[in-house]
Amino acid sequence: MGVFAGFVRGTRYTSIPNAVLGPLLTQIDTISELKCALRVLGMIYQRRGNRPWITLDEMLSDTVLLDGLVNQEGGPVEAIKQGMQKAVARGILLEIRDKEGRNRFLVNDEYGRNLAETLKTDYVITPPIEITDVEATTEARLNIFTLYEENIGLITPLLADELREAETTYPQVWVKDAFKEAVSLGHRNWRYISRILERWAKEGRGNGKSGRYSKTANSQEHLRRYGPLSRP
Repeated sequence: MGVFAGFVRGTRYTSIPNAVLGPLLTQIDTISELKCALRVLGMIYQRRGNRPWITLDEMLSDTVLLDGLVNQEGGPVEAIKQGMQKAVARGILLEIRDKEGRNRFLVNDEYGRNLAETLKTDYVITPPIEITDVEATTEARLNIFTLYEENIGLITPLLADELREAETTYPQVWVKDAFKEAVSLGHRNWRYISRILERWAKEGRGNGKSGRYSKTANSQEHLRRYGPLSRP
């Protein structure tokens, strides 16, 4: 195996949703799904202004995937088919089929969902599979990580330990409300959120709100209770 020489100056970058690098990365359980999902995201985002979907035939003839999955059981073509099916079942991608049964894949984001909705008179949309009890448990366990990824940014290993501890210490609704509270006030950092949770634990909450805190409190009171704004 050769050693990668590193990224050169002028290297182009492709936007990847934070969830793919966070909670979804813990759930994807095959290399074929991971490679197919990343390849589709990259190809679609690079050319979205021209054509926002990928066909199955394109994926099956893609040399990057064929070479990258050549060692998979059953061969690369079968691995690509299975990887695409799992990415659709998990909800990463959307699959639409025309009346002749030809497959096209879109990213399952707002743009892709809106486009699929406009095309549904001519295409059949393949829905994601129902989440099993095990998957539902995993989703609940990862909820605090999803909240952080979507509202603040990437999670460091050290911070991940703090998030796990908070998740086992506080009710799920508290965690969600603490994130919402901090974001609405412009304090997008874990230190501020954790202080909200600590305050609620000490003072209690009434009707889902802090026992002694309300949004009408002035900024000085916020600083006294939760500390100054800091980085994530």
